[in-house]
Amino acid sequence: MTRRVFSLNNAWFVTALFTVLSVAATWPLATRFTTEVAWDLGDPVFNCWVLMWTGGQVLRAMRGDWSALADYWNGNIFYPERLTIAYSEHLTPQMLQILPIYAATGNIVLCYNLLFLAALVLSGLGMYLFIREITGQPVAAFVAGAAFAFAPYRVDQYAHLQVMTSYWMPLAFFAFRRYAATGRVRALVGGTAAVVLQTLSCFYYLFFFAPFAAAYALYELIAHGAWRRRRVWVEVGVAAVVGLLLVAPFLVPYTKVRDINGMGVRGIKEVASFSADTYALATASENLTFWGPRLQTFVKAEGNGFPGLTTLALGLLGALAIAIAAAGEARRRISAPAPGWRRAAGALAVVAGVGLVVIWAIVLTTADRVIDLGPLRISLRSGLQPLVLSTLAFVLVILTFPGVRAFLRGVPRSPGGFLIGAWIAAILLAFGPIITVKGQAIGSGPYLWLYQYVPGFNGMRVPARFFMVATVCLAALVGIGMAGIARRRPRLAAVIGAVALVGFLVESGVQPFITSKRLWVEHFELESRDLASASTLGPVYDTVKALPHGTVLAEIPYGSPPFDIKATFFAGYHRKPLINGYSGFFPESYKKRIDALGWDPTENRDAAWRTLLESGATHVVVHEAAYFDGKGDVITAWLRSTGSTELAANGTDRLFAVNRR
Repeated sequence: MTRRVFSLNNAWFVTALFTVLSVAATWPLATRFTTEVAWDLGDPVFNCWVLMWTGGQVLRAMRGDWSALADYWNGNIFYPERLTIAYSEHLTPQMLQILPIYAATGNIVLCYNLLFLAALVLSGLGMYLFIREITGQPVAAFVAGAAFAFAPYRVDQYAHLQVMTSYWMPLAFFAFRRYAATGRVRALVGGTAAVVLQTLSCFYYLFFFAPFAAAYALYELIAHGAWRRRRVWVEVGVAAVVGLLLVAPFLVPYTKVRDINGMGVRGIKEVASFSADTYALATASENLTFWGPRLQTFVKAEGNGFPGLTTLALGLLGALAIAIAAAGEARRRISAPAPGWRRAAGALAVVAGVGLVVIWAIVLTTADRVIDLGPLRISLRSGLQPLVLSTLAFVLVILTFPGVRAFLRGVPRSPGGFLIGAWIAAILLAFGPIITVKGQAIGSGPYLWLYQYVPGFNGMRVPARFFMVATVCLAALVGIGMAGIARRRPRLAAVIGAVALVGFLVESGVQPFITSKRLWVEHFELESRDLASASTLGPVYDTVKALPHGTVLAEIPYGSPPFDIKATFFAGYHRKPLINGYSGFFPESYKKRIDALGWDPTENRDAAWRTLLESGATHVVVHEAAYFDGKGDVITAWLRSTGSTELAANGTDRLFAVNRR
């Protein structure tokens, strides 16, 4: 019995192992679970507010106030704007995960850190289940799970809980594979639910992952011959419609926001700036302990796509295993040897193929090189010419040689063929609308077509997040490669797996792990690292929380993101309307106030006072310690001179009731 419990074939035991590994990889986060947030005081703190607002509305509804759900999307920032939750991710699945704990403790920092840790654990578990399903090799499945959970690319997204929540991807693959193999409707329901939950966890994945999930489901149905059955298409059609109906209500607020002054639409230049450069594959997050100092090859926003040497080596081993298996299938299909002229043509095709590979390598890795090959001129500006030639050569080879066709028919015998193609496609899409090499454009990428013609893609700012889809595919290829070894040499597979696990942890390691990292603030002192819970708000926010309905709060400094993020965080606790805010988009009403209230409102006191009154603010919190040279004292003195009344203080934080007469 003991041997069965402590076995890699036991999913509960594997979950426990991933939990231990995740705690170790994020140490000392576990010692600060209730007081400091994983990573920095930027987006993680904002996401805490999202969870507090939506969770608070649901809890009110559960206590009998069903009207609270009508304001689910009307977060209390950017007053008087509405639908402010739809300015960014709504995080509804994550909120439902932590709702019981939040209701019991009132500590959103604890809840957020649990979600962060769960993103690692469940990513490992999801990939484990998928690879165990397709290979039957638990050691290989565990190694693949570790490759996905502790991928170096994930570190670049540690501040983005929504992007980290990618564990539904392998679970969707797992369920669709089981449905195709067994025909069980329960598996189809599970796969559909996984895609829906992945979409609702991060709307990027509606556009970036859902098409891959649909393609994989179709791939498996074809590979298993299930596509020939009418019943299957009825079941799949019903599942697709139900999935769309579940997602649709969450899309409505976002479409409404897009109708407000074009909010929600990203310009092509902005999208290109958050696309990956080809050198992203050799660039790692600066926060990585091992690779950070060594792989700053081409640094740009969202430009770290290094997959890790251990993962890449094992992933390529998996791709090679798939190719070898398909080649064996091809040999069995081809009985007669090919004529001499075909063998000669094949040799020439190999030479041409190697030449095209070299050309592609040059185009994608050089910044100024120009190569003349007779009528063919290769440069950064003609990068798509080799692509066209490569495609034509590949098609001609397929049409000419039966062996190649037999080889390709052998590939779909496992999900590996899909995973290889999806991995390459995801990387190509991560390069965005304009493919660049060290910042220099070599031509348009396929993402440009999506941006121009597929609704919704022009609202996605960061094409580089396709790297998460690529990470899923590569980790799965790791599992397939390990499975090939495990079938023939189980002990060797165990040794390689142990070494690989160490490699994953070292390559993705951040030691010591970052918690509550303060953001640099122009013109101001660094903001406090303190993050309160419901029981430790302090007298200022306790007073704000107790103020009557109709209260509207302003916080100074205004318009400085680090301080507005912190103001947004506290708004999740006191739940009063706030004219400050922070999100993926900023409404015009917020931006128009910055000139008067930003930095130092006493520089033009009349304009600042008029703007404050026009904003609807009834109360103001001043954080005096945010300012250099006693400027905070000057601001509080100005408020007193207007007849505003000080209601509470907590150190250098002061709350005033605005004199609106």
